[in-house]
Amino acid sequence: MNNLKYKPDFERAQTCWDAFWNREIIDRPCTVICAQNSDNPVEPPGIQPVGIVDFEPVFSQMDRYLQTHSFLGEAVPAFMPDFGPDQMAGFLGAPIRISSDDQETTSWAEKVVDDWKSFLPLRIEPDNPCWKRMNEFHTAAQDRFKGKCLLKNIDLHSNIDVLAALRGAENLVFDFIDEHEMMLEVMNQVCKIYKQVYMQFHQYGNKEKSGTTTWLQSYSRGKHNVIQADFICLLSPDLFRRFVLPAIEGEAAFLDNCCFHLDGPDALKHLDDILAIKQIDAVQWVPGAGNKPQLQWPQLLHKIQSAGKSIILYGDSEQIKTIHGQYKPELVVYNVATKTEQEGLELLDWLKKHT
Repeated sequence: MNNLKYKPDFERAQTCWDAFWNREIIDRPCTVICAQNSDNPVEPPGIQPVGIVDFEPVFSQMDRYLQTHSFLGEAVPAFMPDFGPDQMAGFLGAPIRISSDDQETTSWAEKVVDDWKSFLPLRIEPDNPCWKRMNEFHTAAQDRFKGKCLLKNIDLHSNIDVLAALRGAENLVFDFIDEHEMMLEVMNQVCKIYKQVYMQFHQYGNKEKSGTTTWLQSYSRGKHNVIQADFICLLSPDLFRRFVLPAIEGEAAFLDNCCFHLDGPDALKHLDDILAIKQIDAVQWVPGAGNKPQLQWPQLLHKIQSAGKSIILYGDSEQIKTIHGQYKPELVVYNVATKTEQEGLELLDWLKKHT
């Protein structure tokens, strides 16, 4: 696939992403800009219920989103079929519930594990409603958006996050403390499930030829995904190294390119171990609510780059101009939303002149 309706310079963007994964730079840092090109911009569709009956309203909203935005620089337009962060737990039998407030809509899994011995083995049943509907979602989406945009990889809160969704955080912590051998087996099984899930949905949207993109708006020609393990905030370094680190290493080795989603200050105690994983290409640092913004953590961001990993930085045009030059340009992605296409194009031109 060399052309996309909403990304006419897709081949150029692919070349820039190739350089990024090779830790090289062409004429400026890798820059993802989603620019409004309408007075009435439409947001992309979000989380859907597993029991969604009609995909058409979701697809129509995505069409309006594509029409009211321009995807500049290395931004690659893509649609993500999404039942929310716990959907992988849904594939393993947990009912998924939707909840909404004034700010956002999210989903959560009902806790279905009373004890692991009676719940094992972890497996995806062919008639699992979440699994079946997600495959149907992908089938319909690939037909609807062929030639317009790509299909994103789904949000996979894998490894230990799946277990937390199935069991509950407090119970899971005690499981790791009290049931070492059992939990080693549980982690071994959930790691195998990751590969099964990834490859199942990799077949949709012609990803073998068109490449893969993620909820981070990162792109690669190969197998690519965001690795995350938010639950590690609750684990000691010893428990992390014994139970979770091998799972993260396994996912990174399985993928051609990957970024680790590092969420919150409580996860920083594990950063050195994460940075030591050779196959992790980039780290997305998210400080979390109530903490100083991402760009106000320069020491941490430099540490990540010093380990040879790339960073993803978020800001408006002026913020990006202010920090540009402070970080290694071959090891950074700028992610920017602009109010107009002209503003986005001017930022790209500025970055070329000042790199």
